[in-house]
Amino acid sequence: MRTKRASWLACMAAGVAVAVTLGACSSAAPSNKSSSSKLTHITVAVVPIVDAAPYFLAVKEGYFKQEGLSVTTKVVAQSTLALPSLLQGSAQVVTGANYVSFLAAQAKGAAKLSIVAPDSACASNSVAILTMPGSKIKTVAGLAHKTIAVNINPNIQTLTINALLRASDVNPSTVTYVPIAFPDAPAALKAGRVDAISTVEPFITSSETSLGAVPVADECSGPNNDILLAGNFATQSWVTKNRATALAYQRAIEKGNALADSNREAVEKIIPTFVKGITPEEAALFNLETFPTTQDATQVERVVGLMQTGGMLKAKLNVSPIMLHQ
Repeated sequence: MRTKRASWLACMAAGVAVAVTLGACSSAAPSNKSSSSKLTHITVAVVPIVDAAPYFLAVKEGYFKQEGLSVTTKVVAQSTLALPSLLQGSAQVVTGANYVSFLAAQAKGAAKLSIVAPDSACASNSVAILTMPGSKIKTVAGLAHKTIAVNINPNIQTLTINALLRASDVNPSTVTYVPIAFPDAPAALKAGRVDAISTVEPFITSSETSLGAVPVADECSGPNNDILLAGNFATQSWVTKNRATALAYQRAIEKGNALADSNREAVEKIIPTFVKGITPEEAALFNLETFPTTQDATQVERVVGLMQTGGMLKAKLNVSPIMLHQ
């Protein structure tokens, strides 16, 4: 699954730290608002993984300011940890929110949410299952009756793994998912607390280089090809009361997505600004997701379909009414 690797073990330990600069966006890019105009302020909850690159690019390039917004970044280890902040109003949007967990919350009535914009979609090897060298697990079928670390249970990881298991004639109920935050999962794997980990960049590369971890499966393959991974969510009440602001956010983040999707070098340069210990040269080794630039109900419905197949939803969820459109 990898053809090139640099030996940068020291700077990429299992507990990769996060460094994020909080505050309003700034850039030399021209603004379509007067410099004297008062900016509308919002707080955005962010999971600092590669999925967040479009958000940080939008900050750096001044896309939010161009739309009359200032943003404060609130770092969260798991996107679902941002739900209380959304419901309480201390954050207005969460970016990098995995569709499965947030759609499940919507379906259960735990929150009334709006999908403001897409964030990331599966690309080859951008989500992977890894084991320690010497593990007897060599294939997806070998995961039966094993423990797998996932960032949240259930989430997009469990959805994609279950789809791979079913495609390999393995009953997903034979697998035990253990919720462990992305930065802590490699250490859990090394200590033998789990048999495998499901992870994303930069933790795929750090696990392979620092632990010698071995890839077992590409979660973005087969039935999961190009499936949506994460999006930007807000509460329906906030979007209804602040539609102009929500649309401004959508325009800014879609510009960030477009830049991320068309300019890999820009992504490689922005990653070190929010993930400590990474250089652009190291980021060049990452397998990146794709970054959709427009809302697509058909793609969200595909996630819903897999959730139904996997028993994560009892009934079909109509996504069109909860998607924000210009």
